[in-house]
Amino acid sequence: MVNLLFNPNGRIARNRFWQGMVVLTVASVLVGAGSAMLGLLFSLLAYALIYPYICVYGKRLHDAGLTAWWVLAVWLGTVIFNMVVSMILTPMFMGEEELKIQEEMTERLMAGDLAGFSEGAEILSAELLPLTLFMTVLTNAVAAVVVGYLKTEPRENKHGPVPGTSAADTFQ
Repeated sequence: MVNLLFNPNGRIARNRFWQGMVVLTVASVLVGAGSAMLGLLFSLLAYALIYPYICVYGKRLHDAGLTAWWVLAVWLGTVIFNMVVSMILTPMFMGEEELKIQEEMTERLMAGDLAGFSEGAEILSAELLPLTLFMTVLTNAVAAVVVGYLKTEPRENKHGPVPGTSAADTFQ
């Protein structure tokens, strides 16, 4: 699992990609829940997940014969997808209380009260936790399906042999 999550070199088959995506999605959900419950400072842990995501996606892209630089396109696609779906779903999750919190946050920000704004953001983040967790799982699932179903290059390529054909794969 360490090689899967922390080594960007080589290729991985679909089953190993799905394993990595499950681990990363669970970790992302835990970080999202932790940041909502323990404060925004906890959300800095999300940055620690960037490298494992790059490794898992990059090796799957290598398996399709592509460069891992396509991870940037995957990332951009997930950002756009997340923004569009969030704009559609957020009003469904926001009730009167959340709208009042949002209004007060705006007032405090306009008044220069950054501490009050930050406090409101933490409260609103906790109130919208179900949406955050749903969006994390949905975004990861959509991106994983797109990359996971790329066709495997049937021969050895510049990134290595076909996964599952070398003795080294036995011990990964």
